[in-house]
Amino acid sequence: MSAVAAARELRSFLRRHGSRSPGAARAVLAGLGEVVPADCVSLAVRDPPSGGHRTLASSYPAAVDLLIDTRMHTDRLFTVVREGGRAVRVRDLEPSRRRGEIFESIIVPQGFRDGVTLCLFAADDRYVGMLNASVLDGRHPDDDTIALLELLAPDLAAALDPVPAPAARTGTLGADGTHGLLVGRGGHVELLSAEARPGLVRAPSPLAGIVDDVLAGAAPPGPLLLVTGAGDVVGVELHPTARGVLVLHRETAPPAGLTVRELEVLDGVGHGLSNPEIGARLGIRPRTVATHVEHVLAKTGARNRAAAARSAARWGLLA
Repeated sequence: MSAVAAARELRSFLRRHGSRSPGAARAVLAGLGEVVPADCVSLAVRDPPSGGHRTLASSYPAAVDLLIDTRMHTDRLFTVVREGGRAVRVRDLEPSRRRGEIFESIIVPQGFRDGVTLCLFAADDRYVGMLNASVLDGRHPDDDTIALLELLAPDLAAALDPVPAPAARTGTLGADGTHGLLVGRGGHVELLSAEARPGLVRAPSPLAGIVDDVLAGAAPPGPLLLVTGAGDVVGVELHPTARGVLVLHRETAPPAGLTVRELEVLDGVGHGLSNPEIGARLGIRPRTVATHVEHVLAKTGARNRAAAARSAARWGLLA
């Protein structure tokens, strides 16, 4: 089997089975052996509690696995490789950089002439693990092997990622009332369906700041309920992707039989505002606010403002 065919077969396996279980990890390692001409290969997942790694499958000596798991992340050279985001061979490094614990404790004692480290990143750019391969023959890995590894990198990362990929409904955009847009890191908004609403993610929409936070690396919130400036209610989902934040939205009916104005009042209650403060915010009298609050409590079955605020939080209400 050619290396290209082996890479395709391995990618198919990763998409079906992943690699976090011991059996799957060993099968992935065997598949990598068909892609990467190497004497030793290992696949390790990031271990957040320790800051290091946890080897899933390896053909290195056990002592090397231990060093990779517990010490490799502390080597300055590893930081350089991780920040570069690409597969790096020993030969790609300037001679002045070929030093430190990786060389002194692994490469030199084992007699390796070359090798490659590939750091793996989830779709939202979280570092999730790495692949290491080492060779006694300095002719490998060649450029074609590096290209195949980088082709496999997204699937290897997804297989290591403990967070399942979001089930974004992009396949039916526009067909079921769901529309979408992609907000890139430079602020560019790309419409993914004809009726996508870019105004939802632009100031003064309260959704704009949340999208910015997710772009900056914050975890996406759960489903949101946005009251728009146009006076309608939109259900929103945010999904981080490699290119930005996917925003799916769909017009929906207000929950619990509330009116749009009552949702706006409830949002103020959820932010701990008094009736006069809510009135000033919405341009209505405090007495009118009090009436709306009574209606909100009755419709939601909340005993008090705090309980109503919990409903607002549960719905992800934004107004």
